[in-house]
Amino acid sequence: MNHPDSQDAKEQVRQAIDIVDLVGGYMQLRRQGRNYVGICPWHDDSKPSLQISQERQTFKCWVCDVGGDLFSFVMRMEGLEFRDALEMLAERAGVTLTAAKPAEAGGPGDKRTLLAACAWAAERFHRCLLHDGQAEGARQYVADRRIDEASVKKFQIGFSPPSWEWILTQAKHTSFSPAVLERIGLAAPRQQGDGFYDRFRGRVMFPIRDVQGRPIAFGGRVLPELADDKSAKYINSPETPLFSKSNQLYALDWARPTVSQLNQLVVMEGYTDVIAAHQHGVENAVAVLGTALTEKHLPLIRRFTDHIVLVLDGDDAGRKRASEVLELFVGNPVDLRILTLPDGLDPCDFIQTHGRDKFRSLIDSAPDALEHKLSSVTKGLVSADQTHEASLAVEQVLATLAKTRSAGGLPDSSQMLREQHVVGRLAREMRLPPESLRSRLMELRRGAAARVARPAVARDNPGAARQPLPAWEQELLELMIADSGCGRRILNEVHATTLTHADARRVFELYARVEAALPVDAEIDAQAVLSATDDPALQSLVVTLDEHRRHKEEATEAPDRQGRYEALMRSFHQRIDRAERRADIDALRSGELDPDAQESALFDLLNRLKKDRQTGSLSTEG
Repeated sequence: MNHPDSQDAKEQVRQAIDIVDLVGGYMQLRRQGRNYVGICPWHDDSKPSLQISQERQTFKCWVCDVGGDLFSFVMRMEGLEFRDALEMLAERAGVTLTAAKPAEAGGPGDKRTLLAACAWAAERFHRCLLHDGQAEGARQYVADRRIDEASVKKFQIGFSPPSWEWILTQAKHTSFSPAVLERIGLAAPRQQGDGFYDRFRGRVMFPIRDVQGRPIAFGGRVLPELADDKSAKYINSPETPLFSKSNQLYALDWARPTVSQLNQLVVMEGYTDVIAAHQHGVENAVAVLGTALTEKHLPLIRRFTDHIVLVLDGDDAGRKRASEVLELFVGNPVDLRILTLPDGLDPCDFIQTHGRDKFRSLIDSAPDALEHKLSSVTKGLVSADQTHEASLAVEQVLATLAKTRSAGGLPDSSQMLREQHVVGRLAREMRLPPESLRSRLMELRRGAAARVARPAVARDNPGAARQPLPAWEQELLELMIADSGCGRRILNEVHATTLTHADARRVFELYARVEAALPVDAEIDAQAVLSATDDPALQSLVVTLDEHRRHKEEATEAPDRQGRYEALMRSFHQRIDRAERRADIDALRSGELDPDAQESALFDLLNRLKKDRQTGSLSTEG
């Protein structure tokens, strides 16, 4: 973000928000010396590995090799792009943002207008359900689903009449244009001619809220009497600037307090399932939004808990989804349990028929993902007997076990015990020697580990695959960040192309841009460099460099930066001389020089070698 006004707003936000307060809103922190520490949310952390420096306003986890400032922290925690993180923090800090191209107030590019339009529409749909004569069928549907009046109000359930332009007509009395309604997914352009039509028609409306409780989208259930062969039973808002279905969960705003209290999230598949659960006291229930539970949901979920119970219908489709979703979670540090309801019931019917206590009992006894996998693939197989089905069952379970270790690193004791239990049970049920199962498991694990090591993984976890900086380049960057005077002198003597590591060049060039934009006497420190980039990987490296140089200086009574600079430059010029000598030797050996040039090159080379002997810096070139 290079626009001056935006950069100024970014700095205002940074000054207004303490990173300790920010991170403390996501997790419990405790002071440790001059820093604070907490359980890292990005790996299976058994002890506080996340360090937060109040002095430098940075965070760092050395296990994950991720770090940065308050902006990159929010980007990682919320799964946001930089601009969205800036807007979120600016709203918290009370800072008004001025974009490079300001969005027109009240227009479809103005996020505040979009949020206001969603809130207004939710209220209009709700009033329609409660009072409009057209909503009689919707009121009957809600009653048939045994949703009480308190739940209707709590979840702001509404109704969109079957008219083609009901919400568009309602909006004529407001400042919300058809373009704004299209932007939030309530209106769609006509395929023929000009104008728009209502996207949701003849549907019971369920507002979808973000974690802060603001309506950002809608789900609509068509009334049976208004449906035709082309009507989807449920539709959700399309992807909008406010809404991404893979990054949201229905009713999470209501579930948060209970999730924190119980340290458990119950994930269902339907709006009415969740509403019935809350109505009967299971208030840690949420629902996915027109998609299966995926890895994209994990950053959001892990803000509140690592314990998830996935509740699926007892029909064939539910059992199939249970098998599919397991593979997404085997390598993630979460406790995933699978509850498949009996008798083909969905959660809404089960809770209303059998009550909260019975449902809670099933949740408490739900098997973890590996146990569920074992039960599903070995069902009906009581003898190995070298049958094809039995071999496939064994291979599926072992493949799942192999992934848990290769993706998650070294196991904790609970993982090891669970693994031993599953292997033992598999051996008993399939009548196979446990030793042969463990041997095959090790083979699969070695293969999985080799795949994890491939470069493609680096895109998902850059820190894990990043090659360390050469010692000289790390020392150079650390000194630049530590001392503005040394940094400016280095810029005058060293060019970025002399750095061999791509990340080192990026930090060097970033520092050069910062230096060029500041007054001659301005201080350039890690904060100044962090402020100049929105790249989380680059920010993490800057924090790492700053932490390393601080540890070095704290271990020395009187840090000698001038001495470090002089030693660094001597080393630099020696490297340049060696490179030039190698080039001269290669040219002489190649025979490509004419006699005069060859004589001059040989003379210069001999002079440099003589100088090396006098200074004690002998060359090793031939």
